Amino acid sequence: MAEEQRHYQDPIQAQLGERVTNLGRRQTDLEAEMRSGFRQIEQSFSSFTNETRNSIAALGTSISERSRPQWQALGVTVSVVVGAWRAGLLADS
Repeated sequence: MAEEQRHYQDPIQAQLGERVTNLGRRQTDLEAEMRSGFRQIEQSFSSFTNETRNSIAALGTSISERSRPQWQALGVTVSVVVGAWRAGLLADS
């Protein structure tokens, strides 16, 4: 952005012109910083969302594994009951 030469009649106008020019530059810099900041927020939010999805998927898998019957425990229980029945510990009334 090319700046044109400005000629001021007195120092107060020159100061005011310089302040306006600086405010314009600061606004341009602020826009760039805000765009960068919003991009960082977007990336952070995307990362957080992906981590949350992965955690929920892992939790779902863990819960479904826990809700399955434990075949080893059931096998031991059946063995004990059958053994007790054969040994006569479970007598018919």
